[in-house]
Amino acid sequence: MPGTQDISRATLAVTSLASGSSGNALLVRSRNAAILVDCGVPLRTIERALMRSGLSPDQLSAILITHEHGDHTMSAGPLARRYGVPLIANQATLAAMEHDLTGATVRELATGTATMIADIHVGSFPVSHDAAEPVGYTMSVDGWCVGIATDLGRWDDVVVNGLTPADLVVIEANHDQERLWRAPYAGVVKQRIYSPTGHLDNVAAGRLLARLGTDGRRRSAWLAHLSQEANSPQIAEQVVRGVLALAGVRCVSVTALPRRTPMHWSSDMHGEQLALFD
Repeated sequence: MPGTQDISRATLAVTSLASGSSGNALLVRSRNAAILVDCGVPLRTIERALMRSGLSPDQLSAILITHEHGDHTMSAGPLARRYGVPLIANQATLAAMEHDLTGATVRELATGTATMIADIHVGSFPVSHDAAEPVGYTMSVDGWCVGIATDLGRWDDVVVNGLTPADLVVIEANHDQERLWRAPYAGVVKQRIYSPTGHLDNVAAGRLLARLGTDGRRRSAWLAHLSQEANSPQIAEQVVRGVLALAGVRCVSVTALPRRTPMHWSSDMHGEQLALFD
């Protein structure tokens, strides 16, 4: 199972530590680096999650931030300060987080540019979300790549091009449209979620993966940031797989991420996982 295999020696390894509207954190590791993408859970929770993944927090190479919303940044500042880990984001995001970053080491990565963190090549691309300057990321090592776009209300060619190199795509499938309108949210909240700067629904996520899949490249896809009130892992997987089937795309395997149970992917596991879908 993806959650139980040893990934410690893989060229590129990814662990979902938390996913959903209540908190997000993704750990990306190579043989020489460990990067935390977002840190939207309490400090003790992320410390324990890292330790369960075999990593002390002071072994982190960097904390990458996609945008400043609390479900992505809750303990990013405290973690960076306590363990001396540099926090990396674009200027607008760093400015929006300014009050939480006192005493932390910060580095700017301008949107659309790239940098090296040890042996991991990190690049960013813009996404459409109601934050200061939200981004997605790609992280690559020795020809293997993970692409992340977890909060966006719509996708375009920029997002597609950003995610195209990815062997693992971590993409938002936030809600089922019918369930969203029945969910116990205020009308203004529903409109925000549904808007072009809100969150992708299952069908839109499926269409994005279908677009990526037109090149025939074999990929794994994690469906992230599922709403507790307006979606479920079963519905998300069923709808996205249905969209892929209608598009004739068979090269993408789909898994909905649990909220807190760790999920693992590695470059070494990639071929084995996708062979199950042949």
